[in-house]
Amino acid sequence: MAMTDTKEMPLWMPQKSVEELKKIEEKKAREHFKVSLRDRISILLYARTNKQIWHTMPFFIMHLLASAYADVSSLELVRVSSRSKFGPITNIMKRVGAMVDLGVDLSRSCELVRKEIKTVYLRDFLQRFAQIAKIGEDMITFLTKEYNSFMTMYSSEMERTLNRLKRFAEAYSAILSASVLIVLILVFTSMLWGAGIEATGIAMPAIIGIYAIFGFIFYMNSPSIRMVSKNYVDKDLKSTIRISRITWKVTLALNIFLVSMLIFERISFQIGILGVALSGLPSLLIGYIGLKRSGKIGVIDERFPEFITMLTTSLSTTGASLTYAFREVTKLDFGKLTPYVRRMSSRLDLGINKSVAWENLKKETSSELVGVHVDAISDANKLGAQAKLYGPLIVNSALFSLTLRRKVEETSAFMKGIVVPIHPILCAIIGLIMAILTQFVQIFTQFEEQGLPLIFASVPSLAALNTYIYILIATLTFVNAIIIHEISGEQEFSLPFYLGLFIVTGWMTYLVCFTSVAAYLENIGLSRMIDITGF
Repeated sequence: MAMTDTKEMPLWMPQKSVEELKKIEEKKAREHFKVSLRDRISILLYARTNKQIWHTMPFFIMHLLASAYADVSSLELVRVSSRSKFGPITNIMKRVGAMVDLGVDLSRSCELVRKEIKTVYLRDFLQRFAQIAKIGEDMITFLTKEYNSFMTMYSSEMERTLNRLKRFAEAYSAILSASVLIVLILVFTSMLWGAGIEATGIAMPAIIGIYAIFGFIFYMNSPSIRMVSKNYVDKDLKSTIRISRITWKVTLALNIFLVSMLIFERISFQIGILGVALSGLPSLLIGYIGLKRSGKIGVIDERFPEFITMLTTSLSTTGASLTYAFREVTKLDFGKLTPYVRRMSSRLDLGINKSVAWENLKKETSSELVGVHVDAISDANKLGAQAKLYGPLIVNSALFSLTLRRKVEETSAFMKGIVVPIHPILCAIIGLIMAILTQFVQIFTQFEEQGLPLIFASVPSLAALNTYIYILIATLTFVNAIIIHEISGEQEFSLPFYLGLFIVTGWMTYLVCFTSVAAYLENIGLSRMIDITGF
């Protein structure tokens, strides 16, 4: 999608010098778009919108440049972008187009709209776009420079972001272990000296706050690499998405309800914990089904650049119509993408409108990558742009997206390799410790009832201990699921899957470990102590 340098390097230049020049170009791009303190605050306040715009900008500028190859005016580019599917960016361009329709000059419209934009780069881009539109310079040259400059900055920023995420993942794994250890130490202190429960009550909000901070850090730094399209989805997948969103929300509400019932002792321990664990199964199942479908979309995406290369080559070399080009392309094999290409060719042969045929292709594949790039091809072809000009641009864009997706998957796999196994392990350790504490509290309670002297200041409240432990496990479950969802690129079905997975594995290991250790102590250790003391 991007060329990481804006200049063509001579072949005789040493590799080391080429790398140094690339670093200089990246540094220039970053310095050109330095963010002020006010803008940094705005980024935090409008985090979701800014994040969405930032990760949509590569496709937006690519779409503008592909359309600009038709030698259209800047006003026509605004109208094309206002019909696009780029979320907040499209809404901004619609406002610009609406002001132009009301008689306001294009450059003035851009200046008025940009003042309300919170994203730094988009605001600056609109300013430069307005200046170019005002003086009437060549849009292709301007957008080519903008595209190269932005992609230099974007690719460099993504590399640093993924490296930061790996370091945050290591720090988060340490925080997970340390927080559980701190809580368990405080619980032991409460049993030994009778003064740890209050400290635990203070530590728990602090620990939850630390989890929330890490969740926000991962949210701010994680990329948004969607696989399932937001705008073009077939009926079956759309119903699956709707069911998954309802399911994970119901699962979350049911989980909180059952944990609350356990805390207030409105339900027995065994039934309550088992109910909490089983409540995650529907979310786990629907998430698994959705991820399998997303995997099929990923396989289609892998062959998409090859398909676009052959299609644009056929269009540019033969000068044929889109119908004839598709007829030639269907003779080739594109793996899982082939059936969709053949159906597209059949529609064109039947005389179906090109826009309708493209829409059906996007919906059938349900791919974000296919949808974004097909929009660019469709608009460029409709405006009369030459395929030999926009073809390489779109192919490079798709290849860059796939490369970035693989890097994100590597980073998320690193995080999953840490969090997925450590979550049930920590819950099992908590269950083991709580089983021991529960048995000892019962013994000390019996000592107090018999009037025997204790070496401890007081017996801690078992209900209070259970409350803190339940809150800790529930918090671990929710935060871990959200972090995995964010670091995976906010994939559609990752949140319900990992929420269900952590609920089932976490609470089930806690129940199994607690029950087995408690049974062992009761049958062996506790019974002997009761016999010795004469209870």
